[in-house]
Amino acid sequence: GHPIPDENSFTATQQALDLVSGLTAQDTVLFLLSGGGSALFEQPLVPGAELQDITGQLLASGADIVEMNTIRKRLSGVKGGRFAQLCAPAHVYAILLSDVIGDPPDMIASGPAYPDSTTTAQAMALVSRYGLTLSPQALDLLEQEPPKVLDNVTTVITGSVAQLCRDAAA
Repeated sequence: GHPIPDENSFTATQQALDLVSGLTAQDTVLFLLSGGGSALFEQPLVPGAELQDITGQLLASGADIVEMNTIRKRLSGVKGGRFAQLCAPAHVYAILLSDVIGDPPDMIASGPAYPDSTTTAQAMALVSRYGLTLSPQALDLLEQEPPKVLDNVTTVITGSVAQLCRDAAA
């Protein structure tokens, strides 16, 4: 489901989570991630229909990808570094293909294996700025901080919009 996550997104994500359950410190997870992952890799912390509605509101609002992902990562059980937490104590080796200008790893697919760089205040300001309609449950989740530190992840960006432009110019 892209750009709005659907039951296929939720099912595939659960299958991925099943694969990483019960890992040990001797295990390594090779995590390949690209743009589009914000919709395709999702375990909603609100009902799926509500997450779909919020995603639709964000798409219609004019919010940029960083703003959208600031909200989305707080409503997800895998975004904002939470996937890496679920893999612990295993090491996660994340290889990213970026479609986000500037390549901020916590915004590529909403950063499932990268610490969050945003704040709850920023998330709440976006709700106000774009007039988003959210349930009390979603608003409560926006007040909770995703992980700010992860010690079990190595991240490599293997391709990006900037690299594509440099290669095209060459």
